[in-house]
Amino acid sequence: MTYPMKLLCSFLLVSTIWVAAATAQSAELPAVFRLGQNEEGYEVAKQEYQQTLLEVANYDTQDAFNHWMSMMQELQKHADKLDIDLKGVKIWLHAFWNTDGSIDHLGYLLRPDSRNVDELELAAVLKTFMKKYSFPVTSGKKFSHYTGANFPIYSEKVDN
Repeated sequence: MTYPMKLLCSFLLVSTIWVAAATAQSAELPAVFRLGQNEEGYEVAKQEYQQTLLEVANYDTQDAFNHWMSMMQELQKHADKLDIDLKGVKIWLHAFWNTDGSIDHLGYLLRPDSRNVDELELAAVLKTFMKKYSFPVTSGKKFSHYTGANFPIYSEKVDN
């Protein structure tokens, strides 16, 4: 990783940690947070974003899966552009979307069987990704999705 990129990631990480520390005891939830921290804010968010991705996809599991996998592929491309290697990373993710498809919060937790990765770099990748990415689905209500992801992403859409 180049020096300017490391500097950017370090800045984003420090700012994320500072915001997380400042809001740790409140109901406010940082844009990117580690699952298991900010529990009060996390519980509030789960109530505010009750609608699921499956509901937004009209209970079409294949459609919901395709949208999620497309987002994971875009996340992987984003990390590649930042020269951050996600290969071998296994993670739990909880995404919270606004009605327009913009990402409001991303909760993450590395799985025990994941490759070791600098969590500050990972948080910086997630934070920069959510600022540039917009989910292709919109809804009349805020919605969320909680699942795991393994990198690299190999899934491809197959039309039957």
